[in-house]
Amino acid sequence: MTEHSERLDEFLAFSERLADAARAVIVPHFRADHVIEDKPTTSSAEQPVTRADREAEQAIRDLIIETYPEHGILGEELGEHNPGADYTWVIDPIDGTRAFIAGFTVFGTLIALCHRGTPIIGVLDQPVLKERFVGSARGATLNGAPIHVRACPRLDQAVWALTDPRMMDTPARRAVYERLLRETRFPQFGGNCYAYAMLAAGVIDVVTESDLKPWDVAALAPIVEGAGGVITGWDGGPAANSGHLLACGDPALHEELLPLFKGAA
Repeated sequence: MTEHSERLDEFLAFSERLADAARAVIVPHFRADHVIEDKPTTSSAEQPVTRADREAEQAIRDLIIETYPEHGILGEELGEHNPGADYTWVIDPIDGTRAFIAGFTVFGTLIALCHRGTPIIGVLDQPVLKERFVGSARGATLNGAPIHVRACPRLDQAVWALTDPRMMDTPARRAVYERLLRETRFPQFGGNCYAYAMLAAGVIDVVTESDLKPWDVAALAPIVEGAGGVITGWDGGPAANSGHLLACGDPALHEELLPLFKGAA
């Protein structure tokens, strides 16, 4: 038995404390006036940030440093703390900031605990809806109740989620995008991290995204895998090592789709 498996209950409870702290910060800012800044980016889409993003991450970081000063932190807004630690918390305080600014609820707080680079706990908290998805080696839950992906071995039966079509902006990616538009049951755009939660809950079947950062990815694998799904990079490697994700509820569908994405990154 590994050290982190022996301490899993402790770390799971603490991860929920972190999500509680972020939720308390974020909810008062929802559908409020925002001072919006644009962060530097090399992508085709702007990357806005608000006071809620920064304050929520600060609340999470303060609690980690107080409780586990030996742990590392990697956050989207406030950078890295204690690099090289065996345990590192990876934080995206608001994944889907544009949706948050627009008053939509398809955003969430992402919190992962990684042990030597491998995510062992993932939390996706939707603070307004009061929905909390947690994944680990023990499975995946929504507000404490077990969740599971659904069977969907055929592409023409699949509901496919993609946050932004601009992610598919090269000729190779565009070809994949157009095929999925033709062959899936229907697409759903704009889901951000919430799409992975719906996959884990057995509501949708495929999620594809590209050009992601570590804080966008780390919390997702424990949730999807804990619910019985498959999530990898487009090359088939571990999701945590990739910025390009393919997640499927049904392993047979993932096996069918993966060859389409190889070479598209």
